[in-house]
Amino acid sequence: MTEPLSDQQANSSEPTAGKTAPRSNYIVQGAALLGIIAITVVVTLWMSRDGEASGVEILIPPPAPVTFQVAGEVVRPGVYSLDGEPRINDAVDAAGGFTPDANIDLINLALPVRDGGKVVIPSTVQIPGSVTGAGSTSDDVQQASSGDSAASDSGSAPAEINGMIDLNTATKQQLLGLPGVGDVRADSIIEWRANNLINSTSDLLAISGIGPSTVDSIRDHVVQP
Repeated sequence: MTEPLSDQQANSSEPTAGKTAPRSNYIVQGAALLGIIAITVVVTLWMSRDGEASGVEILIPPPAPVTFQVAGEVVRPGVYSLDGEPRINDAVDAAGGFTPDANIDLINLALPVRDGGKVVIPSTVQIPGSVTGAGSTSDDVQQASSGDSAASDSGSAPAEINGMIDLNTATKQQLLGLPGVGDVRADSIIEWRANNLINSTSDLLAISGIGPSTVDSIRDHVVQP
């Protein structure tokens, strides 16, 4: 026969269900908080990714204009500035074009123009004792010569001035007269200058087979642009 529970035993069993209720609430609240945090993180990451996907415009400043001087046989000699990467042709156009005396056969219009340089357009008119077009004494002069030896043979521009030759327009025979320059080196100079300007004897060091000793030996025999 079962004995009835005492009052103490009955009271001790009643709060059991009541004690678990607050703990369940804490669990629910914690789960909700974690859910909110997770959603916030996901939204933040998505917005960040969306911003990256849209891209940030990078502004690249335009290149500075090229400023140069044009002299010789052009309509308006002077100092000009052009944007981009101007060529000799652009420099001539800026200066109003060629004069009737311009020696166009000696000009490589595709050569680039240097910033701070000087472009000299050669003349068909030779003035004894003067340096026109094909030769100059300034370190900043950029000759417009094409380096074509056949054009130099015509005698329309001074390839030799006061016994000194211009490396940009000299014929192969004239180059062979330089100390240390033989057939191979003369041909190398002519080939190289067809696509490059020789602004100083030091430029010859860029040519295969020509070293400092050769450059030093011919320095006093050529016109220094």
